[in-house]
Amino acid sequence: MRVLFVVTDADIGGAERLLATLARSWDEGDVLRLVVVMGPGTLSTELEDAFESVHYLGYSGSSRNIIGMVRSLEREIVDFGPDVITSHLFHADLLTALARSSAVKTTTMHTQRLTKADHPLTRAIARAVGILSFRFDGVIPSGDSASMQDFIRQLGMRKVLPPILNGADVPDAASFDPSSRTFLSLARNHPVKGHDVLFAAFARIADQAPQWSLRAYGPGVDDDDERMRSLVADAGAEQLLAEGRIQLAGPTARPAEVLQHGAALVISSKYGESSPLVGAEAAGAGVPVISTDVGSCAHFVDDDRLLVKPDDVDDLARALECYTRLSDDERQSLSVLARTRAEARYDPAAVARRYREAFVGLLADAGKP
Repeated sequence: MRVLFVVTDADIGGAERLLATLARSWDEGDVLRLVVVMGPGTLSTELEDAFESVHYLGYSGSSRNIIGMVRSLEREIVDFGPDVITSHLFHADLLTALARSSAVKTTTMHTQRLTKADHPLTRAIARAVGILSFRFDGVIPSGDSASMQDFIRQLGMRKVLPPILNGADVPDAASFDPSSRTFLSLARNHPVKGHDVLFAAFARIADQAPQWSLRAYGPGVDDDDERMRSLVADAGAEQLLAEGRIQLAGPTARPAEVLQHGAALVISSKYGESSPLVGAEAAGAGVPVISTDVGSCAHFVDDDRLLVKPDDVDDLARALECYTRLSDDERQSLSVLARTRAEARYDPAAVARRYREAFVGLLADAGKP
C-alpha cells in the first residue's frame, strides 16, 4: 500500500508528532510519504527520520493561494501514485478535499471545538471542510467524546468512521520519580490551552506548597513572549516567575526526557482537545495526569479528584493542592495505574494497525485491491 500523508506544517504539535509516531510503527511493507503544506519546521528532523520521504510545498501560513496549493498537492499525488491520501489539520484537509485524485481519501479530526479565540480563517476552513467532506471516503475522529460527535455533526461531516484514539511510544520502563515536586505543562501558546487558568491556579496554592514548582513547555511559551508575560502578570505570579518557581521553558521535541522530571502533567485546556498525545506519553512514562474534563482527556486521569472543570481556576487549584498533599507512595500508586493503562491502550503499533485496517476496508469498499 502506498499512503500519502498530508499535514499543514512541520512544527511541534500533537498531530504532527502523531504522524511521526505512526510512521515509525507502520507496516514495513507499505510506502509512506509525507507532504507538508508549509516549509520545514521544528519537527522536520523527526518527521524526515520517520517517513520514507518528506516533501514541502513551501507556502507561508498567511498564504491565500488555494489554487496554487491544490495544484502543488496534485503534482505530489501524480508523482507518488498513492492508494490512500490521509490528511491532518484543517488547512491540509481543505487542499486534500479539493485535489483531483482517484485514491481513497481520509481525514482525521484532531479537535472537537473552535471558538472566537481561534483564527477566523481556521474557522472558515473548518466549515468548508465540513461542506466538502463528501469528497472524503472516511472521516476518522481521534477522540470518542460526546463533544467530538457534536462538533462533527455541527460541521456536517459525512462518512464518519469509528474513532481511533491517539497512541504514543511506550518506553521499556516508567521513568516517574515520586520525589519530584514539579508540575509540568506541555502545550503551545494559544488561548485554548488555558495557560491563564494554569498560572492563576498555581499561584493560588504556591504559599501552601512552597517546595512545588511549575514548568511550562511549548511553542511560544517563553519569557520573551508578550502574551505569556501578560498572563503571568494577570495571575499575580510575577514573583513566582522571578524566583524560578514558574518556568517558561519554550518548545521541546523530546517530551519523554521532559516527563522524566515531572511529578504530574497538567492539561489545562479550556476546549477543543480531542485526545492529546502528551497524555498518552505521560502514561507511558508513568506520570500521573491532572486534567480538565475536555474531549477524551478524562481517560488520562486515574483519580477523580484530579479531573477538573474547564476554565475554572478554583477547581484546578483544588486539584493541584490535592495532589501536593498526596504521599510519595500514593503518587507512586497513581504512576503504576498510568503505566498499566499505557501498556494496554496506547501501543503505537496497535494504533497504526487500526489506521491501516481502516484504509484496507475503504479500499475494498472502493473495489480496489
